[in-house]
Amino acid sequence: MMIDTAFDLSEFTDDEQLQILNRVNEEKADILKQRELAKWKHTAHLNNVALLRIAADYLDWLYINERGSSLSTFVNQFCYDSKLASAVFNQVGKLYGEMNTMVFPSDALFGDVDYAKPPYSVEVEDV
Repeated sequence: MMIDTAFDLSEFTDDEQLQILNRVNEEKADILKQRELAKWKHTAHLNNVALLRIAADYLDWLYINERGSSLSTFVNQFCYDSKLASAVFNQVGKLYGEMNTMVFPSDALFGDVDYAKPPYSVEVEDV
């Protein structure tokens, strides 16, 4: 939708017209800056969520495959093939290190009924 922005400034002095136009330009710059900031925040959020999902998938993979963590394992066996592999692996390691400092009573999180548990956590009776 395009709005007609032509308006008559003839009732204002040259100095007032310049002040008005400068203010319009400042407002436009502020709006564009806010848009860029919102876009950056959105992208940062998506990156953070992606990192958490990659970390969860990798930690599940390590557990299921009974593997130790290394960059080589992350790239070659977990198959995280990207130019960002080293940076992502380092961030996953930081997240894992931070998680190891968290203390929860008993199985507080694991026992949460609304949490979708990984398949390997459910005990299956032999048939």
